[in-house]
Amino acid sequence: MIQRATANRRPSLVSEIMTAPVHTIGGNASARDASEHMRKERLRHLVVVDEASRTIGLVSDRDIRAAEPSLLLVRDAAMRANALSLLRVRDVMKANPHVIRPGDTIRSALVTMKRYKVGSLPVVDDGQRVVGILTGFDILDLTLRLLAE
Repeated sequence: MIQRATANRRPSLVSEIMTAPVHTIGGNASARDASEHMRKERLRHLVVVDEASRTIGLVSDRDIRAAEPSLLLVRDAAMRANALSLLRVRDVMKANPHVIRPGDTIRSALVTMKRYKVGSLPVVDDGQRVVGILTGFDILDLTLRLLAE
């Protein structure tokens, strides 16, 4: 069961501050579809899942930008976007990302993020199915709430 922090108690578990539901995408989707979805939903990360909703990767807006042809080489925006249509998400994602569980402590999640220099962690259940995502913005929101106390 996913817990949420109450007004009287400081959150200590990932489940209390993670973003859920999480936006996902399949590995066979085009990088352009991923880019457009992230832009439309104002996201920086999509969790990449297989047919059983198990986490297989993580794709960031930075991964997409790195895959896009350089503006120096291809000036036309439509041509750069079309190039992304040729790439699959599985070609640009980070495979086998570090993951955490809803019951993990926020502290352990922060240690993992710092150790591996990542800005987000998919939150998965025991079957590796994604149930949420913990991002730097979730941490900022928590920090702002704690500072307001």
